[in-house]
Formats: sequence, structure tokens, C-alpha cells
Amino acid sequence: MRDDMATHIEGNGTLAQVPTDPTDRPRYTPEEIQNYFRRIKLPERYTKSPVLTQPELARTKEHGLPLIEAFVLHHLANVPFENLELHYSAHKTISLNMDDLVTSDIEQENNGFFGTVLRSLGFEVRNCAGRVSRAMSPLKHVREEQGHTYDGWNHMLNLVQLDGEWWVVDVGMGSMGPQVPYPLVDGHEQVSVSPREIRLQLRPIAESYATASNDSEPPKLWCYDVCLKPEAEGGKKWTPHYCFTETEFLPQDYEMMSWYTSTNKKSFFTYSVVCMKMLLDNDQEKIVGNITLFNNSVTKNIGAEREVLRYLKTEQERIDALRDYLGVELTEEEKTGIAPDFRLSS
Repeated sequence: MRDDMATHIEGNGTLAQVPTDPTDRPRYTPEEIQNYFRRIKLPERYTKSPVLTQPELARTKEHGLPLIEAFVLHHLANVPFENLELHYSAHKTISLNMDDLVTSDIEQENNGFFGTVLRSLGFEVRNCAGRVSRAMSPLKHVREEQGHTYDGWNHMLNLVQLDGEWWVVDVGMGSMGPQVPYPLVDGHEQVSVSPREIRLQLRPIAESYATASNDSEPPKLWCYDVCLKPEAEGGKKWTPHYCFTETEFLPQDYEMMSWYTSTNKKSFFTYSVVCMKMLLDNDQEKIVGNITLFNNSVTKNIGAEREVLRYLKTEQERIDALRDYLGVELTEEEKTGIAPDFRLSS
């Protein structure tokens, strides 16, 4: 699905948890890892990384960071960010089981799966949660009236430790995400998808009840912001995209978060059909834009330029667009699973 919920939920009524015995925790086999490399079309030079034979090197910046950067780049270009399971299925639910995710042709969620891939290779990974800014809402009145506030915990991201320093690794925000790993450093700024810039600040959010009185300051969260046009007149305009905490969240936390985002009628994912993937340059070395299917249109976004590729009038046109533009081939069962309220007119 979108981002979030890294868990290993068992069947037969067993409650979600991290197995207390480290040897029982989710890991992918070498064969499954190789399948993942093929899935993301990872260039051969990265499949020969010394990390693959010496897992202890995964925790070094010299060897670990280049591999993570390659994973992020090619994952985003080949694994769609989507919510199709909520609309094109009979069950309308999301599996958070890592065994299900590794065998799925469409990734129902990205960061949990991605974090398990990294752990399987020897990386030190912490799962954390975030609040998405309402400045990102698809609803105009929400952006205008509540854009300075945040949702509840509804996003999941990974922190990865390299040489004792933490890096933010997030492949679960679609075109709104950072698209690159970046250090967990207050004030950090960099170009992500040119000309767009991103920054990270450790600051209080406006909704905090705490005040800077009685020698007590409001609690601070890590706030990820985006500037779409850094060269615009009047200086850089930063828009909040999400904030997050370093606190480790557990499978049972993500189970609750996933239930809300996939069932609550106020959740963006329950009332919109979305599928997108990032576009690489000709050398396959950097992200330059994205292709996005949103409800009844397909757009191509390169840098700050936006082009409508197709308006979709019928359900068959949307199914065809998922295949032709995004490489998503729905099964017959999935095609007929779309709810009547979400079907495009025939």
C-alpha cells in the first residue's frame, strides 16, 4: 500500500508482536533477496556489494550508504506506491505479514517490507512513525483551513544506523517523499528531485498544548519540509509534509494505524484510487519525476512541469492505464472487486 506498517502478523488469532527470540524475527532468504533485486532492476554492480557476503559492513557508511541509495532509487522507480488493494479486491484489506509482502506482485506497503529487506542484509533498522501534514490533503478546504496541523500517527518510516549516525530512509510517501536517504540532523537541507529541496528541523508543532512557560518548552518532533521552487521570488517557501519521532513503534502499533488508514472514511486512501512510481533519467542514476494515476487521470511530472497524459472515462480505461503506464496487471478477480461507488462510468 502506501508506506507504513512494518509487522509480522501471524494467523490463527495470534496477536501482532515482534518475536522475543531474535532468531524468530522476520528475515528474507538469499533467494527472496535476489528476487527483490530482480524486481527493482538493481544494476549488477550493486549485486556484487561486499555487504552481501559480509553483513557487518552494512553498518558502515562506506559500504552501507551506497547500497541503500541504490535500493531507494530503484525501488521507487519499480515498486508502485499505491492503494489498489483497498479498491480492487473482494476483501478490501491490507496484509502486513512480511511473508505475504515478499511474494506480492504489487507492494501493499513499502517501508515495512523495505525495512525487513535491510535487516536481512545486516543493517541496523528502527521502525518509527510519523504524522502527515494536512497541507498535503487532496481536499482544498482542509489545506486552506487546517494546513498548519497534522494527522494522527499514520505514516511509517525507517531509521538506519551507519557508523553510529542515524539516516532517514523512506520509500513510502510516493511523490511527496524525500526520494533519497538523508541524515537525521537538525537543519539539514538538500536537493531531492531537482529543483525541489527538502529540509529537516527539530521543532515543536503548533498543536502542542505545552508552552514555553514555567521553564518548560514544548516537545519537539523531527519535521520534514519541502520547497518546490527554491529560486522563486520572495525566497524559499517551505511546506510541511510530515513530522516523526525517533521512538520505536511495534507491529501492534502499525496494525492499529493500518486499520484506521484503510477503513476510516476520512482517510485519503479510502476515498481515492492512487498509483504512482518515480521516473529515472536516461542513465538510471537519479529520479527526475513521476507518473501518477489519481482517480480518473494520469499525469507525468518532470521537475516542476506537469503534463496530463490521459483522462480516464471508463473503468476499462483505468485498468488499461494501470498496465500501460505503471506496469500493474490486475487479475480478473481484482478487476471485478472494485466497489460500485468507485467504478468509472462505462
